[in-house]
Amino acid sequence: MKKQFKTCVCLLAGALLFAACSDDDEKNVREEVTVADGVFILNEGSYFSKIDGSLDYLDYTTGTVSRNVFKNKNGRSLGGTPNNAVVCGSKMYITTADENRVEVVDARSMKAYSPINIVTPREVCTDGAAVYVTSYDGTVSKIDTTALKVVAQSAAIGDALEGITAMGGYLYVCNAWKNLGGYSYEYHTNVVKLQASDLSKVKDITVAANPNQILNDGTNIYLACWGNYADVQATVQRIDANDQVTTLTNGRMIALDKANDLLYIINTTYDENWAEKNNYNVYDLKTGKERNFTQGSEVFSPVAIGVDPTMGDVFITSYSESEDYKGSASYTTDGFVVRYSTTGTFLNKYTCGVGPGTLVFAHHKELK
Repeated sequence: MKKQFKTCVCLLAGALLFAACSDDDEKNVREEVTVADGVFILNEGSYFSKIDGSLDYLDYTTGTVSRNVFKNKNGRSLGGTPNNAVVCGSKMYITTADENRVEVVDARSMKAYSPINIVTPREVCTDGAAVYVTSYDGTVSKIDTTALKVVAQSAAIGDALEGITAMGGYLYVCNAWKNLGGYSYEYHTNVVKLQASDLSKVKDITVAANPNQILNDGTNIYLACWGNYADVQATVQRIDANDQVTTLTNGRMIALDKANDLLYIINTTYDENWAEKNNYNVYDLKTGKERNFTQGSEVFSPVAIGVDPTMGDVFITSYSESEDYKGSASYTTDGFVVRYSTTGTFLNKYTCGVGPGTLVFAHHKELK
């Protein structure tokens, strides 16, 4: 599953948690949707419990979450473990790792095109011209957005490739980890730089252990490295235009507010009993100062964070609490999304699917 960190915690704790939770959000609807201004919530489901992933859509105008919009439109499930998604032009590209394919849908109507076959696709990005997909076979694939097919594939550049971002004609790819057998892992310390044109390798950039999430603001790259889940902490780093690396702070999830030069950060730590503690901060990229964003009391166990690029509102997705194992996350029942203002004020909470791992913001005027 995409959230390997959560999986490792469950395995180390010795058990998977199963529970049922109530869904008291009466605004949830299950019908076809036409996209206006809002945010897609891509839910991973549960690999271990054989729960398929799903796609939900929060409409800002109505304040309602339309559930299972892909399945409702196309009459079939997204399948197992949809990891990531990106909008390019009028289409959305969704990686579904367990199905070895990338789903392509009209981002307004959700009507699916023919899927594109890629082995264990993980993360995805776009430079506005093409779409690029990382894979657990160690390669990166390039999708032509007109022909809707793979037109190039890199050589094997690593092991389990995770996050990817495109900037200045290059791709920056997280070479995260390697399974050594069982629950034993080697955590890599490199981001691989590729030419976007032909996917040829330019260089390795040395970073902190286990690079996973990577973003850019057009000038710099920002990176969340997850450490080893034990004595090596999660770290947020910056890669500048000269590929020089600077450590900014500790953190495991990041989201960029490009308009205001802010980096939102969630740092998760665990005590000796695997009790989870989360800090929700914001880092000012102009001043280099970090401050608290919100206490996050409305969030139980965060999965992802995103910033709406138009209005600046911050969205944090979360697992629900297990009813049978109080204090622990439920990986088999609906999660939720919490919305905050730019000042950290709680605005609303919305129920969504199981394992809400990705937020994709979509504004009608931008869907060309």
